[in-house]
Amino acid sequence: MLLRPHCEIAASEIVPAIRAAVVYCLSKEYGLSNYTIAKKIGTTASTVSHYLKDKRSKFEKVEEILKDEEAGRLVRLIAKKIAEDSASPEELGFLMCRTCRTLMRKWRKQTCLPVPSF
Repeated sequence: MLLRPHCEIAASEIVPAIRAAVVYCLSKEYGLSNYTIAKKIGTTASTVSHYLKDKRSKFEKVEEILKDEEAGRLVRLIAKKIAEDSASPEELGFLMCRTCRTLMRKWRKQTCLPVPSF
């Protein structure tokens, strides 16, 4: 068995699909330009274009996320808050984490470890 923590799997498989789904919503549902999306999410317009052209994630995963009741609701909420500039980075991080945990449970049949308190 390889030592591969849940967060490593999430970072390589789940989070890129969530980002692509959020970018898709910002583009298609809010009509934002690639430049505006890039500025709002802290990346480049080229990266946004890659997400929309399916070069960085599989569009099937984006569709699967958006069709899923729970994950789709969370992604749309993230997109709404980004489009309206109505969330702090901490709140968006929490929503991303919640979406990722939801998809880890559904796609990988794995439960993430609880977040430790220090």
